[in-house]
This record gives sequence, structure tokens and C-alpha cells, in this order.
Amino acid sequence: IAGAPSGRTLVLRDGTYDVSSAGYIVLETPGVTLRSQSGDPSTVVLDGGYGIGSVLEVRASNVTIAEITIQRPMWHPIHVTGGSSANTEGTMIYRVRVIDPGQQGIKINASGEGFYADGGTVACSHIELTDAGRSQVSDCYTGGIDAHLAWGWEIRDNHIEGFWCEQGLSEHAVHFWNGARDTLVERNVIVDCARGVGFGLGDSGNGTTRAYDDDPCPGVEPKAQHFGGIIRNNTVWAARPELFGSQSGFDSGVALEQACETQVVHNTVVSLQPPFVSMEYRFPNTQATIANNLVTHSITQRDGGQATLMGNLSDQGTEHFVDAAGGDLHLVDGSAAIDAGVG
Repeated sequence: IAGAPSGRTLVLRDGTYDVSSAGYIVLETPGVTLRSQSGDPSTVVLDGGYGIGSVLEVRASNVTIAEITIQRPMWHPIHVTGGSSANTEGTMIYRVRVIDPGQQGIKINASGEGFYADGGTVACSHIELTDAGRSQVSDCYTGGIDAHLAWGWEIRDNHIEGFWCEQGLSEHAVHFWNGARDTLVERNVIVDCARGVGFGLGDSGNGTTRAYDDDPCPGVEPKAQHFGGIIRNNTVWAARPELFGSQSGFDSGVALEQACETQVVHNTVVSLQPPFVSMEYRFPNTQATIANNLVTHSITQRDGGQATLMGNLSDQGTEHFVDAAGGDLHLVDGSAAIDAGVG
């Protein structure tokens, strides 16, 4: 795989491949595709057996990983980083099953040489931490997709489930922070995760910043955690008693912390027991539009966060939904939420 020439498609036959002693599988040639022969992601399994740090590491542009299962690494099933001499751009992760990471399911960050991982896509994939996998996580350091300093990623049409811990608070199902920018998170279904979608984390930049030449949010650096971005048409559902019974429970469906010029629109957050909040916007450099969201609990300002709120239905009951207890969040005929949004 590491020696594949640019433009090559590598096709894997059905089977479970034990890569626990293989060392990282590195994709460092631009334009390489790794996919299953069958097109069924459940039939090709790269199993880390908790013996390998990360299974697949992407360090080159225009790499595609498609229609396979990657499971049980000590750290990350997929790790996308900047390269040694250039940014990594155009990564496509499509119809991939990411199961039981020891840490985050998909990790995105800059390289040690200071180059970034930008303009990628995670689409139509299934990312899950099972009960068996949860027992392998240390200190609750886990989450679905975790990205630092990343610009222009699309996270769409994925199912993300089970990221919570009995003790401690896990990271989000989708989390972009530490100077990330222009992230689009849309049409994802997030099930029984302690935190749903997060842009930013904490009051400061945690010592990691990225300078953008066009200064997208004048006056907020260096504390900006996320610049711009859209969170729309996502469904966050919390129902599992074990999640609510855990130390941290269900924390939030959408959380903005030092996120400037962000749009949060047309999302649904349903929790069968009270969370900390359905949505929150926090810290003075958060400047957001939060519109046309349907949530069962509160949309909360914290610590000086700023937002324009319009067309939201908060603190709503479950009567809007076909089967909230069973996870069918389609609206029933006659729901007051139909056509309730504003332009």
C-alpha cells in the first residue's frame, strides 16, 4: 500500500485482515484509492486488535478510503495529517465503518512539519463505539471525528453512535477546534453520544492557533477556536438509560465555544431525559446564528456567548415525532414544527 503509485486503486477481497502487528499502514502517495472489491463495507475488515496505534494514516492529497471496516486500534482507525512538505488536501472517506477506536475514530491534524489537512470529506459512514470497545478506552479520551487546525472539511450523511463513558466526559461525535475553519456538518444522525457536534472547546486557544491571511473574524484571535462553519439538518438523539446513568450523562447536542460567524440551523435534538443543554453558545468570541432548530430542552447562552436566535422551538415535548422513544424523529402530521421556521 505504501508503495502504490499515484492514481492506483487498491482493491481488497472479502475477509478479516489481522493488522495488529503490521505497523501503521501509510498512504503517502497522492491520488491512491483503497476500497473493497465487493462494495460492501462489512465484508472487508482491517482489525487492529488493539495492537497497533492507528490502522490507516493519510499523509498525501486526494486519497480515497471507501467501503471497508476499520476497527480496534489503540488510537485511531483513520488518522489524516498534513504531509512532510505540503498540506494534505482532498481526502475522501466514503461508506467506511469505523468501529471501536481506542481514542478518536477519525483524527485530523497538522503534521509535525507544520502542514495542514484541509478540504476533506467524511460521508455516508458508520462510526461507533460499542459496549465492548468502551471497556478499552482509557480516561474517557474518545470521540467520533476530532479535527484540529483543519479548513474546509465536509462531514455529511454519517451515523455516529455510542461515544460516552461510564466515568468522565467523552469528546463529541463531531468536533472541530483549535483554529479549524469553514466546516460543514450536515445530515448526520448522532445516537447516544455524550456530546453531539462541537465547534471549539474552552475559553482559550489551548496554545494551538492557525493564522488565516484574510482574517475571517477580525479581533477575536488568538482565542478563536473555530472560524465560520455551518451545522445544519443534523439529528441528535439520546435515549439509552446507560448513557443517562453515566457520570456525565448527555451533555449537549450542539456546543459552540469561541466559535465565530457560525450558523446552526434546522437541527433536531431529542433527549428522553434532561441533558445539561440541548444547545449552547459560550464565551465572548462566539458569534453565531442559531435558527429554526427543534429541541426538547434548552438553547443556552453561557459565559458571554453571542448569537442571533430566530425560529427555534426549544423545550418541546416528544409529541412532534412519530416515535421519539424508538428513534423515529420524522414529524407527525399536524406538528406545530412544520413550516415554523423563519427565512
